[in-house]
Amino acid sequence: MTASLNMHKVEVALMKEHAFSSALRRFLEFGRGCLLNVPGDEPPLPEAADFEPLAGMLAQAGDAFAGDLTLGLASEDSEIIIPLLAAFNLGDYACEAADRLIDVTDQARDAAMKDVCALSDDIDGLPFGRLIPLNEWRRELLGQIPQENHFLFPWLTECAQFDSDSLERIIQAWDELWDRTATRDDVEALVPVLAAIQSDTALLDHLKAEARFHSSVMKAAGELARQQHMERARRSAGKAPGIMDRIVSWLRMPAVSGAVALVLVAGIFFATQVDKGGRPMPIGVTMEMLVYQDGLTVRGGEEAEPEVRKPADAPLEEGDAIQIRFMLEEAAYVYLFHEQKGAPHEPLFSGRLGKGEHIFPEEGKRIRVIAPSEEEGVALVASREPLSPADLEKALADEADGGAAKATIIHFQF
Repeated sequence: MTASLNMHKVEVALMKEHAFSSALRRFLEFGRGCLLNVPGDEPPLPEAADFEPLAGMLAQAGDAFAGDLTLGLASEDSEIIIPLLAAFNLGDYACEAADRLIDVTDQARDAAMKDVCALSDDIDGLPFGRLIPLNEWRRELLGQIPQENHFLFPWLTECAQFDSDSLERIIQAWDELWDRTATRDDVEALVPVLAAIQSDTALLDHLKAEARFHSSVMKAAGELARQQHMERARRSAGKAPGIMDRIVSWLRMPAVSGAVALVLVAGIFFATQVDKGGRPMPIGVTMEMLVYQDGLTVRGGEEAEPEVRKPADAPLEEGDAIQIRFMLEEAAYVYLFHEQKGAPHEPLFSGRLGKGEHIFPEEGKRIRVIAPSEEEGVALVASREPLSPADLEKALADEADGGAAKATIIHFQF
């Protein structure tokens, strides 16, 4: 089904959902035909009262678009947005039909349509730069509309000239863009985007927050991992994402789209401390999962308290979203890795953490389970002293080999 046909089906569904009269439906279809240069026969005019549900629908759609729903959209989120844009389209169709069919002497209908057109004018001023991630889809829709009528569809045209990944790239290059140290390619591609969305303070605040979290994790992962990720991202555009690509997607938006472990392993490495018998002394660590059933709620909805899972508890299911919570009985250097059978360990976080409770990802973020697998997991290594890459690899290898002298394992498994 083409994007245009799907959009029209949603328009029809909205007219039914909001109980538009038969006369109003024919009126809107006439306006649609005029805007698409396929006008039909003139329909009988709706009564003035028939326009009230249309005005109510436009007000609701405008409020929804201006809220948090449209922050952090991804290319696959057209299903979230299509009812709003379909509502905006219906407003356009009504205004076009009214221009052609309603005489100003028809005071009741003219007054009712002025309310609808005023709402459509307000909609025209909404921050449509938020739809940049959907630009390919928007361009497909725009291709079905005659060029001379494009200006009537700002939700399809505004910022449509930019690459769909522009907002994600802004998150990744945020500090460099503001410090004026960004690459020439980023400056040329992204500064015009920032200029176009500068009046949307909510979007800029969202991008700044996501950039801050993205930066903290990428720094913790290390410059080498960052370079490897960026190079892999360039080489594998359009292919299935690797774990670092998925990490970036987790950080990009609350409605996470990554996939991660069901086998959670916490290996505790003893680098320097031994007891009187010369045996390693463990750092006290406990670990558990906070499980949010069925992943994240729809934006703007309420979310139930997470279920706490411990070893041997029920397995996770596809769609669940998790956080890792661990307690350190003393300050330690903590290293988090993603691990998958047959693949190198990928760093997720490293840093010295104080005694007490810690959560990864931070509050407001989740790791979503899409395809649970016993061959994929997260390893935590805690040490009183900072560890070299060689030490870390040895700790992880000992963990895999079951080396009790070097590691203690907390195992979450299906």
